[in-house]
Amino acid sequence: MHGQLQKPTVGSLFAGIGGFDIGFENAGFQTAWQVEINPVCRAVLADRFPQALQFNDVRAVHAGQLPRVDVIVGGFPCQDLSTMGKRQGLAGERSGLFYEVVRLARELQPRWLVLENVTGLLSCNHGEDFQTVISTLAECGYLGCWRVLNAQYFGVPTKRRRVFIVAGFHEHPPVELLVDAAPVGAVHGTAETGYQERPFATLLAGSAAAQIDIGGASLVVESNGWDQMVERARASTDHGFLLGLDEANFAETRAAGNAVVPQVVEWVAKHLRPTFQTARLD
Repeated sequence: MHGQLQKPTVGSLFAGIGGFDIGFENAGFQTAWQVEINPVCRAVLADRFPQALQFNDVRAVHAGQLPRVDVIVGGFPCQDLSTMGKRQGLAGERSGLFYEVVRLARELQPRWLVLENVTGLLSCNHGEDFQTVISTLAECGYLGCWRVLNAQYFGVPTKRRRVFIVAGFHEHPPVELLVDAAPVGAVHGTAETGYQERPFATLLAGSAAAQIDIGGASLVVESNGWDQMVERARASTDHGFLLGLDEANFAETRAAGNAVVPQVVEWVAKHLRPTFQTARLD
């Protein structure tokens, strides 16, 4: 007798508000656990992913606490890698948490690792940090590819270029993750996915007025209408250029600005999904 369909499972590190998790779940995966240190973000995760176990510190969790999963995902901290910072690289306290990803990968040995970071990872310390990432993963048995993906080509009104690394445990990822079947500008979405029925490159190229900047500087949040939004924007200076945002709004906007774009992740996950069986016997 056939049992219920079982979805491949995902463990999410540095989960934020669940951008990675949403993308994978939209592609047919199930989130098993999440690790996120920010309590505001954990509250969002608890509401959005009630089935998932939650942990608050990647440095404190270990294989005895975390169920085995098919995929581990994570956008490890970028502050020490970004061109906007001091560029301490993997030696920095925050971006150095990459080694916690490595530790957990060694302990749990998921089939796939999917990691994300800013493009500054490629150039930090003259490229030596990126070489360290690749070689360290290889020492753990993970083979893979990397690619810079820009959210503007996935139906999202923002330019956000990020490095994605997909690596398999003694297994190469699907080649489709590295090679496009058609130019990006010719990709069309469907009503089912929510993407626009027009070429992304044409729709979103340039600095369109509708584009949202990553810092959320153009957002003014007010629940009672446009008139109140304008008056509040004129009066508020609490957060500098983030006019119109109170403390709660600011926390939400910051979390959204830090989130991995789900549509980009979904594209990656949909290429990994066929590598798993869709059904298993009891």
